[in-house]
Amino acid sequence: MKKISPLQEDFFRTLSEIQEEIVQVSLSKHNSKDVEELLYDVTYETIYQIMEFIDGYTKKDLQLDLIEKHSKVSLRTDIELHDTCASFIKSSKQ
Repeated sequence: MKKISPLQEDFFRTLSEIQEEIVQVSLSKHNSKDVEELLYDVTYETIYQIMEFIDGYTKKDLQLDLIEKHSKVSLRTDIELHDTCASFIKSSKQ
């Protein structure tokens, strides 16, 4: 693996922590749900927490943004990504 910066390592370690948390929560719920509901819930929670991470709620010392390459416009302009993604992705709660 190519050497990465401390900032990059922090980013990927946080993604790993999000994954582990979602897997453990999902495993605890698995017995009472069918597989389709489980998969929607797992992917919903993962995407939602990644958006919270980018919005700055997971690590106060690692503030991120998503910038569209050509226009240089932030996807975070005037919205919270985690709140907005909830209107687009499925979970068994909807």
